[in-house]
Amino acid sequence: MPRERKPRTWVKMDCEGLLRGSINYLLPLDGQAVWLKMIALSEICGGRAGYIEDNNHSGLPREYIAQELHCGVELLEMVLQKMQGDGAININGTGSIQLVNFAHYQFSEYDRQKPFRDKRKQKKSYGEFNNVLLLDEEKQKLIQKYGEVGFRERVEKLSLGIESKGYKYRSHYATILNWERRDEKNNQGKNKSRTTPTTEELDNSVKELYEDDK
Repeated sequence: MPRERKPRTWVKMDCEGLLRGSINYLLPLDGQAVWLKMIALSEICGGRAGYIEDNNHSGLPREYIAQELHCGVELLEMVLQKMQGDGAININGTGSIQLVNFAHYQFSEYDRQKPFRDKRKQKKSYGEFNNVLLLDEEKQKLIQKYGEVGFRERVEKLSLGIESKGYKYRSHYATILNWERRDEKNNQGKNKSRTTPTTEELDNSVKELYEDDK
C-alpha cells in the first residue's frame, strides 16, 4: 500500500508541550526520550504519517519497535500505557499506534496547500498571453453563462491585465465572475443616475409642457 505522502527526514517539536506538557510528569527522562523517538518513527515508517505501523496499516511487533527506538520492551510498554491514558496515542484493533496530535503539529502550510497545488496542475492556459488558468469545468461554466464570444472577451481582458499590470489572483475563474459583478453594479449605477432627473431637469420639463400648452 503506498504511503499518503513522501516521508520527511525531519519532524517539528512542540516546544511548549516538550518543556511544560504532561510528558514531564507522566514519564521519566528515559521515557520522554522514547516518546520523542516515537514521533520521529511515526513520520518515516508505515503507510501513514503519524502512525507506527507497517505498509498495510497493521501494527508492528513491540520488539521491533523497541529495537528501532533503542530501548527495552518494558520501557516502551510503559510509555505506551501512559500516553494512551493521557489521550496522546490511540492503538486500534490492528495494533497500529496513532499519535493523535501529530498532524496538528507536523503538517506545514505547504502540506495544507497540496490540494490547491494539485488542482492548479489540472488547469489549462487561455488568452493571448497564455496566462489565464482555468479548469475544464470552469471554462464550461463561463461559456454557459456568457457564450463563446463573451467567454473569449472576458478571458482576453484578464489576460491583458495580468500581462500589462502584473495582476495576481488565486482563482482566475472567480476573478472573471467578480469583474463581471463589479461591471454590472457600475452600469446599474450609471443607468440609475441617467434615469433619475435632477430638480433643474424637472423644472425645465414643466416649463416645456407649459409652453406647449400655450
